[in-house]
Amino acid sequence: MATATTQLMVGAGLSSGASNDISATTVGHSAVQDHPDGAIIRRQVEFYFSDENLPTDLHLLQCCGGRENLPVSVSRIMGFKKMRSYKPRTLVVAALRLSAFLEITADGKAIKRKVPLQGKCVLDPDFFDEDDIAYDPRTRKPAMYPVPKLPQKKAEYPEGVSKNMLKPTGFEKTYIEPPQTPQEVTEEEALYSPDKDFVERIEIAIQRFKKRRRMHEIYAHVFNKLMRFGGVESGPRMYQGVSKHDMNEMDAEELARALAIHNVPWDRSDPKQWAVDFVAVAKAFLSSWYPAHYGFAPSKIKNACQVLRSFFNYLLYHNVCPEYADQLGMALTLCDTAERELPKIHAAGLALPGDFNKSASVLFGGAHAGMYTGDKPWAQDLKKDGVNSEKIGIRDEEARIKFLTGIGILGSDELCGKLDLKNFNVLEEQSSCLEVVAIHLPDENTKNSYAEQSKACQHKLGQLEPLGKLICKTWYTEECDGWDLPKDEAKYPGGKPKKDGDGKEYEFWIEEGVLEDCFVGMKMDAKMLTLSGGLNILDDVKETMCSFYTWIPNELWMERKPKPWRWLEKGKGLNDDEVNGGGKKSTDKGTFDDESDGEY
Repeated sequence: MATATTQLMVGAGLSSGASNDISATTVGHSAVQDHPDGAIIRRQVEFYFSDENLPTDLHLLQCCGGRENLPVSVSRIMGFKKMRSYKPRTLVVAALRLSAFLEITADGKAIKRKVPLQGKCVLDPDFFDEDDIAYDPRTRKPAMYPVPKLPQKKAEYPEGVSKNMLKPTGFEKTYIEPPQTPQEVTEEEALYSPDKDFVERIEIAIQRFKKRRRMHEIYAHVFNKLMRFGGVESGPRMYQGVSKHDMNEMDAEELARALAIHNVPWDRSDPKQWAVDFVAVAKAFLSSWYPAHYGFAPSKIKNACQVLRSFFNYLLYHNVCPEYADQLGMALTLCDTAERELPKIHAAGLALPGDFNKSASVLFGGAHAGMYTGDKPWAQDLKKDGVNSEKIGIRDEEARIKFLTGIGILGSDELCGKLDLKNFNVLEEQSSCLEVVAIHLPDENTKNSYAEQSKACQHKLGQLEPLGKLICKTWYTEECDGWDLPKDEAKYPGGKPKKDGDGKEYEFWIEEGVLEDCFVGMKMDAKMLTLSGGLNILDDVKETMCSFYTWIPNELWMERKPKPWRWLEKGKGLNDDEVNGGGKKSTDKGTFDDESDGEY
């Protein structure tokens, strides 16, 4: 080797049978650590970077850039076949620091030549055109020019994300089920035979679906909640003690059942008690239960919709339940609608009812009256400490200007003739669920009128936003009408709420920026005020809901099942002798039967 004469031989006197103890050499006045096989390590790595090897070592050239002499990762060098046996890393780095030919970076993570490579190498397109260079064409690997460089640093991932999490999971929106082999088709025809009950087929499909997806926690959590919401129970594996040898001898169906943790109780196959409805379950899960428990963050909504979409696509592609193919198609369309609407209803819920309606609420004693904190003594004290609370609520003067401006621009002749707050009073106050049926954005005349008014009020309020119109009608959800209502035929005929004003339309004046977050079909639970002159005010919006909002009784068992209610003997007006007699137990908390397991 050309560099052998310049090698610093530290520890060269060690015999071949030297122990793994750390050897040391005195350089100057300080002791320098060296690997027991330091001389061998240096010779090998120096050969890698030598003028004899490096010009034709394409892989190493891709790392160091040839004549650029870029540092190469020590971890990559230690991964070479002849270097893998040398441990530990710290002593390998210490041995390489003693080389007169190589240079280690200060952090010990990279290595390079002290003198860069001179002359041509295989990175040059004309390297093999030279007559004096011989090579074996059977072993030469053709290079694509320009030759790309290999990264020397590990890829950096966002916090909480690993390399494994970036691999395809099967839950991507663009994921397509791979083609099936004839053997797989025959196998699934037997697994999902129409002769089998739906309960059997769906249990097998759930397990096989999970096996073909990378179930990261974010997907598994949503999937398990969906299964429970859809009436599928979960528990430990059916066969905990089955060995791998036994599992290898099982067919596909036996293996799916052995590994399954989800099951559908057989009593749920009774059509008189349970209905298979993929659409209703998807609607209720995405519109009612999931947002209420996990919020409206776009990433969470997208993840939930994709889990449902992936599962429904699997059922369709593998023909698990052809009798419900139409339902699955509608459920897939519903996932797209939910992904589009749920973030919008969250934004609309934060923006509604808008400044005009808030102003009217302040002036006429509605839900926003008295909310302004800028004139409160405690707010003044906080302001001195640097806490500004003036933006909480609307001042009476600001409310008066915004309300009367809206009346003057959008109001009818009758309303414009009442441009005095004394001429308005609240005629009716009611709460109702509303559905948006039309949205009218402000026209050019309205925008111009507001622009002129903004110039006049700029010193007080700044820019006033033009008003458009939100047309709504009363709406009632049908699914939960019969639950937990008093048996009063006068108030609740047939066990359902009395639908006063069903289908009645209301017109509300809303700012243009707020209307942009609304859409036709959006539902909301709101409190309304009707002022003299027939002006409707959206006093308060308690909740906004998507166009397909649905509630089903499945939500009742999503939480822990409540214990049955039992009257305590003490609550029946009995005396102490009667309470303590007859096989009853008395405790500090109350009295219960021997058979009640301590449930109160």
